[in-house]
Amino acid sequence: MSNPERTAESFDLERTWLVSVLFVDMVRYSTQSQEVQAQWRTRFKQYLNEGLKDLTEHDRVILDCGDGAAIVFLGEPEAAMTCALSVLGNIVLEKGPLPKPLHVRIGINLGSVRLVRDINGNLAAAGDGINVGQRIMSFAGDNQILVSRSFYEVASLLTDGYAALFRADGVRKDKHQREHRVYELHLPNAAHPAPATNTQIIRKIAPQFAANIKTVEHHLALIVGPIARRIVQSAGQRAGSATELRDNLLAFIPEKIDQERFLTACGDIFPATSTESFDTAQTSVPKPKPLPPLEPAILERARKDLALYVGPMAKVLVNRAAAKVSTRMELYQALAPEIPSAKDREAFLKLAAVP
Repeated sequence: MSNPERTAESFDLERTWLVSVLFVDMVRYSTQSQEVQAQWRTRFKQYLNEGLKDLTEHDRVILDCGDGAAIVFLGEPEAAMTCALSVLGNIVLEKGPLPKPLHVRIGINLGSVRLVRDINGNLAAAGDGINVGQRIMSFAGDNQILVSRSFYEVASLLTDGYAALFRADGVRKDKHQREHRVYELHLPNAAHPAPATNTQIIRKIAPQFAANIKTVEHHLALIVGPIARRIVQSAGQRAGSATELRDNLLAFIPEKIDQERFLTACGDIFPATSTESFDTAQTSVPKPKPLPPLEPAILERARKDLALYVGPMAKVLVNRAAAKVSTRMELYQALAPEIPSAKDREAFLKLAAVP
């Protein structure tokens, strides 16, 4: 399942990509006889190839893990969903006498990776996006697909049909005590509507911005890769203005230097400050004295706590709220309305009292 014919020269190895990572693991593979392992691998490879049949080699990188595989999708997040559902669907629908039925567990993550060469010179991938994808998979049960919050946040907002495929499945801790909010992806029971176009979404936000969509996608793609189009679409659905859209997009760019490069490339497409809802009659009102800044440790803890519920947007939301509050409790109270579920809001507010 590796790609020895693919060379690293086909890709930029000096950049970090924002990608969907799919991990598939054959359950209890190591406890089987060599004969059963060979049978499982043949069926697994067949189902995986079927799930990837509509993708070119330049759309994905496959990493052979022995008892499964990791696939890095360099383009649309739907490709990871389609592949996962295809593999699981074929396994669930297997027919005939199977004394040793094949079961899998699947995890999907949206995160950053760097394309590298392995010891044989073949194209591979490394980075936090890979590590988290493997941990998400480790939380899954037999024939179950779990996805990370970051992947859910992008994929579920593309259409109402996609959102119906996901179910919140709680928070899990990995061996490093890092918490991950996960969602179960179900096999679909019916066809789903096509996603709205970026133009439709952006026109709802700011009509004057529609002409600049392709330019923004282009500059974002130079930093995060081909998934930029879906990032713009997802971020646009949650934005009520061009300023909010800008902040939403920056949440998906992890490095500050890349954020600055993106804003510089976009020029005056985005407003420098939020002025769309500001009453010009108030410009003569004296500005209030700035509040003392909260300690960095408090802000970082708040970002971590909020990220369990809202994903990558946590950083933007915390930075925005921090300018308006002076205590840790005020910060959490200001952030709580960003969480849709009343039960989750209550749990989040309790975290403010945790040392």
